[in-house]
Amino acid sequence: MSDPAMSSHDHDELDECVRALESVHAFLHNELLEADADMIRHHLHACERCMENFEIESTITEMIQRSQVPAAAPVTLTSRITRLSVRRRA
Repeated sequence: MSDPAMSSHDHDELDECVRALESVHAFLHNELLEADADMIRHHLHACERCMENFEIESTITEMIQRSQVPAAAPVTLTSRITRLSVRRRA
């Protein structure tokens, strides 16, 4: 996937790539702080190799999510959580 608008960077130092790829799953699941997510976005925009890996991981994640049947929490759990939430507010 070659995008002429996508800039590249030197891959002599792969530390940035390793950090970005280690965080891909957390990034895909919106589990990163916004500043960390911004760094990942910036790196993915600058690094074609990492963007390709990200797209593969993203596709796999989407396929897994589509294949899972949504499950509802048991009623007893939902009521316990609701009670705990009410107690904390009081």
